[in-house]
Order: sequence, then C-alpha cells, then structure tokens
Amino acid sequence: MSLVWWLIKSLITSIDLIELLYTLVLLIPLLLYYNSCDLKVGDVRSLSYCGRDVVLYRGKNGQPYLLSAYCAHMGANLGIGGRVQYDTCIECPFHGWTFDGETGHCVLSKEGTKRVADQYSYIDIQTCRSHPDTPGKYLEKVLDQNEIKIKKYVCKEVNGSIVAWYHSNDDLREKPLYDPFILESELKKENMEGADIRHFDYLHASILDYIPFVKFRWSMITQCATDSNLRETMQHKHPQVQKYKFHLLDKYITDKNRPYINVISLDCYLRFFGKHEIFLFNATGFQLGPSLVYLFLLSPYFRATFFQTVTPIEKFNQRVMHRIYTNHTLPYWLSALALMGEVKQLFSDMNIWNNKIFGAKLNYNMKMEADKYLQSWRNWYAQFYEGCHEYEKNVESLSW
Repeated sequence: MSLVWWLIKSLITSIDLIELLYTLVLLIPLLLYYNSCDLKVGDVRSLSYCGRDVVLYRGKNGQPYLLSAYCAHMGANLGIGGRVQYDTCIECPFHGWTFDGETGHCVLSKEGTKRVADQYSYIDIQTCRSHPDTPGKYLEKVLDQNEIKIKKYVCKEVNGSIVAWYHSNDDLREKPLYDPFILESELKKENMEGADIRHFDYLHASILDYIPFVKFRWSMITQCATDSNLRETMQHKHPQVQKYKFHLLDKYITDKNRPYINVISLDCYLRFFGKHEIFLFNATGFQLGPSLVYLFLLSPYFRATFFQTVTPIEKFNQRVMHRIYTNHTLPYWLSALALMGEVKQLFSDMNIWNNKIFGAKLNYNMKMEADKYLQSWRNWYAQFYEGCHEYEKNVESLSW
C-alpha cells in the first residue's frame, strides 16, 4: 500500500537522484518549502536553507517573508528573539534595527524611511593586523552614509506551502525561472511528511512481505518536456487516461517552464501468481526543477495528486515533504495506510543510500529502455548544478 513513496521516487527520489542530493547541496534554481499552517501572523522562524541561515516570518498583513538571518548592524540572528513590526518588517532583538521583508532595507518607520549609516571594514580580518601606515587602526571606512540592506528572497504561498526562490546568479535572484503549479482546490487535502524503474521492480514488487504471490508490475516512460515528440511518446492505450494526460500537459507545461520539466508516465498493474494482472492506475508526473514533483494518479477506483518537495538544509541533510490531494472515493484510512507503508519503504531504501557512493563516471546499457531513461534524466538534471562555485561567496556577509 505504500504507493506514495514508490511512485514519487520513480521520478525524483530514485537511487541516482538520492546520490546527488546526499552528495551536493542543490544550488540553482532551488525552492525552500514550509507548511503555511505552521506560520501564523506574527510568527518568526529561524531556519537553515541550502547551508545558509534565514528567518521566515508572517507579517501583520498576513504575507510570509524570508530574509537572511543576520542583522547588518552587529550580526544578531533575527530569527532568535526577533519580532514582527509594522505590516512587513522584523525587528532585531539586539538593538531594534528593523528590516522590511518587501525590500530587505533597514527602515526607521512604517512608511519605509530608509536607515543610513557609515560602513566600516576590518583592514585585514584574516590576520587581524592593523593598517601598515597607521599602527593601532584595525578598521577603515569603506562607505559614507550607505543604505543598509540584507538579502531578501522571492517568497510566495501556494498549495498550502510557503515557497522561496534561490539562485546563485545575481541577475536571477529576483527573477524565478518558473512558478510552482497551482493544484485543483476541490480535492480533499491530507498532509504527509515523509526515474529508476529497474530498482522499482527489484526492491518494491511485493505489496506486503507476507503476501508474496501479489506483486506490482510497473511500466514507465519518461521524457524531457522540450522533446518535440513528447505528446506522441505520452500516448496511452486507455482513452480516458490519454485524455487526462494530454489535459495535464496542456495545462501545466508552458514555454517559460518547459526547459525545467521532465515528464513521466507510469502504469501500475497488480499481478497475481506471476500470471494474471489487472490495471490499477496510471500516474502522470512532472518534475519541475530539482526539487518539485507533481504526480497525478488516475484510476478506475480513485483520483489522487501527490505533491513532493525536497529542501536541502545542508550537505547530506535534506527535508522531504509530501502532500496528498484525493477525491472523496479514497477514504482517510487508506491514506494513513499508505503513509505507514511509505515510511517502511523509505527506511528500507535509506539502508542502501547511506552505504553507497555517487558515481561520476556512468555506465549505461543504451540498448535497454531503463538505462536510456536514466541517462536522459541525468543529463537533463545536470543543468541545476550550474554555478556551484558561487555557493561559498558572501556566506558570512551582513549586507547585500
């Protein structure tokens, strides 16, 4: 019954992807995800995101804001003891300097009057030496009456989550390359925390350990959204499935987000005694960027949408969140049972992930469809590591 985990990880949390997530911190483009229900008006949260400390808060106007955690005055953490001021601002707990979540500027009033100050820098912070011409002078002025500003992240709220954009390229930090999908609102929502088809068949064929004669059979195709024959590849033998699949392709893929989407079609069958089988459902999945997955299930028995996010906290530390949207034909207890199975499978796979290495040199048998899919997917996914060398720059800077 652990369909959630088995399906989702065929698209994003496959063995190959987990290698990458455990080895590197995803840098561009990337989103942070936080449950909307966990952030009330006036709440302040200290978070770690992609190896950086940030502060998330909800202003008195009801909007979420995400800023660099450290005050540009003396370096105090705004998320530890800071409080919401005015409609959009957060106040430093140390000296009361206030930063606007809309702009990142330090302000003096609700009207947004900007604070200015002289900026000083250590002459030689590495060795703590004084100025060679002025012994005893360790600080020097670098800016006169400078406007004070800290890093602001583009932040929005969608599908019950707060999402924020990060990019290592200065020109793209305020310009998201794509937007999260807006899912259908009529489906019941239940929160659940929590492209390698060959590993699917091998590790997760049996439904339950004590029912060995009932297994899943998976049939998968995957393709980049930029491929010209995408619709032809995604055709399905069941007319209702094909109609729904093409509806999803037309609704969610745009010229803007097309380069950042990989599409999957996954058929699931129940096989009895290795001979007889019935069609259970088709899943049409979209991986949007490195850390967003949408999986739309259509079955004769139910409809469901899975929404998964992966937020790198730091190297070797990822937070995975699942949301499930279902129609009324799938009762709550089935969702709870799926969660129980998902946890079981997650810990089973972690035993492999934590005891394997990431292979930079890849060996694929291109005569096999499964290896073709993996090679294509890894080539597409590699675009999201561009700019890794920029990661360590300005990590400790108090101004932006």
